[in-house]
Amino acid sequence: MKYMSATAALCASVLLAPTAQADFLGIYAGAGYFSGDASGILGRDAIDLEQELGFKDSEGGYQAYVAFEHPIPLIPNIKVATLSYDNGGRGELSRDVSFGGVTIPKGSITDTSLDYRHNDITLYYELWDTGFDLDLGLTARQFDVTSEIRYNEGIQDWVAGTVDETLDEWVPLVYGAARVDLPLTGLYVAAEVQGIGYSDSSFLDYQAKLGWTLGLVALDLGVEAGYRSITIDVDEDDVGDLTSNVDISGWFINGVVHF
Repeated sequence: MKYMSATAALCASVLLAPTAQADFLGIYAGAGYFSGDASGILGRDAIDLEQELGFKDSEGGYQAYVAFEHPIPLIPNIKVATLSYDNGGRGELSRDVSFGGVTIPKGSITDTSLDYRHNDITLYYELWDTGFDLDLGLTARQFDVTSEIRYNEGIQDWVAGTVDETLDEWVPLVYGAARVDLPLTGLYVAAEVQGIGYSDSSFLDYQAKLGWTLGLVALDLGVEAGYRSITIDVDEDDVGDLTSNVDISGWFINGVVHF
């Protein structure tokens, strides 16, 4: 969140700058609501989120981004972004499972939470900017992911233990984005992908969206909606203390502004 605070301060300074400066620096920002399902497995025993831990319903979160673009050659543009999402479920284990270094016995009632957050800093170049825009760059993503299982031994509904696994690491990702503006309509279609794979772990985040903007005197205002999917396939031997193959996917809607 400290990255988003710094971004907000920078936005304020740009808005107070002379008009010539505002023309020199383009600011693209969006913020909104994300609603997604969580599916996949947790732990080395491949505990299924839906079948064993009772994850069923879509849950909501928020996302936001701010990008700063300029015409100076060789110097990359910068984009900062964040996403926060929580989900959980309640289930009963039909087998012994190991998680967080603890064996949870068969028959245990579980109450599981998945807290997912990330913050991005992306440096990128505009390869094309002609109504068909194509960007390519690198992202440094700070993952803050905690999966916690609270359980009892099936005799009565009280907590007998709590175990968790976490991913609190910076991970580099390849970044690519494309956008096509539809002439005379204010509409655009866009897509974005970030990802990397190494050893037994991989990270993938992609989205596709349709947007509309209204051009005003000093800025453009609009809305965009689309689909986003985030996959974390991670082995604790590679990075962090979390073993998982989790997919968080769903729709989103953002309000957008362009100075």
